[in-house]
Amino acid sequence: MTSEKKQEYTRRIIEANPTGVIALTCEIARGYYEDALIAFKAGDRDTYRLEISRGNKCIEQLIMSLDPSYAISIYLLRIYNYVLECARKASFLYDTEELKEPMEILARIGGTFEEIAPQDNRTSGVEGGAEVYDGLTYNSKGRTNTTVRR
Repeated sequence: MTSEKKQEYTRRIIEANPTGVIALTCEIARGYYEDALIAFKAGDRDTYRLEISRGNKCIEQLIMSLDPSYAISIYLLRIYNYVLECARKASFLYDTEELKEPMEILARIGGTFEEIAPQDNRTSGVEGGAEVYDGLTYNSKGRTNTTVRR
């Protein structure tokens, strides 16, 4: 994942409510799995396994964030564990076919959370988050023009 992509995800996470953070975490995990597929095509086994491991850490964070007071949590736990099982198998067997279904599952789950995120009235996922400078430019007189997002 490029540093620009990481910065974009950081900005989006700071602005997102808790439901939006779940959608973003699914998106980030899929991104790591996609990076693993690119490494596989390049013949780089170490990077392939590293990217799968990074994606798995995102799924583990999703598991840790489950709230057991909601009935749906047990079903999400089963799905997340299945995704982890497939990804670990893909890493161990060096088989990209094992990553296809987890990536589809994460796309569906992330899309669902993204759809319901606007209904979540809670504040952003990062309390006390700092302002994010979206743009910083210099004009001909040496002054800066900034765009600040919160």
